[in-house]
Amino acid sequence: MYTGHCRLSFKNRTKSDIVAYERVSRHHNKENHIKRIKYFVAVGIAILIMGCPARSLFPLFIENDLVFNPTLVGTWVDEKNKDTFTFQKSAEKSYNVVGRDQKGDTVIYKVQLGKLGRFWFLDSYPGWKIGDHHIIATHIISKMWLEGDTLRIASLESDWLKKMIDSGKLKVSHALVEGDVILTASTKELQQSVLRFAEDNDAFPKPGKFIRMK
Repeated sequence: MYTGHCRLSFKNRTKSDIVAYERVSRHHNKENHIKRIKYFVAVGIAILIMGCPARSLFPLFIENDLVFNPTLVGTWVDEKNKDTFTFQKSAEKSYNVVGRDQKGDTVIYKVQLGKLGRFWFLDSYPGWKIGDHHIIATHIISKMWLEGDTLRIASLESDWLKKMIDSGKLKVSHALVEGDVILTASTKELQQSVLRFAEDNDAFPKPGKFIRMK
């Protein structure tokens, strides 16, 4: 989950995103066409709500790292734009999270909570079956602060990550896809890198502030 600075438009999307969208538009199977359109709409909602996150092929946590905090369950309202995230318990140590914007459009995430050092993090990934072998679901890594009825979330920033890798200041396994950095690091390597920069406000910038809906 992400509350960064950039917003949805083809200007902010990579060439691969646009090509993928065009492939969807050319697909002839009506049922799969509708499923793919729903997928890209959902991606758009996620970007609109949350901005431009760094993406990882592998999760931030293993099973033993996971923590379930019941106080997260409920609906949280963005202080600025009034979009909402509703946390629901989905398993012993995970959540389903429904993001909803002001138009009523929704997107569903699978979210897991864990602690690295003294910091709390969320790992989120798509909560729906994409149904296309060309598309791989990725993980978004977010730092979290929970204080009473106030929730703040700041996700690992894509632009910062690319600058750090390009400058040689961060050595982490990754791939470049149409200029975008996709993390390919193992969970152990991810944890080491995330913890190293956990207090860097450029790595986890401008946290979104959410208030519990009562």
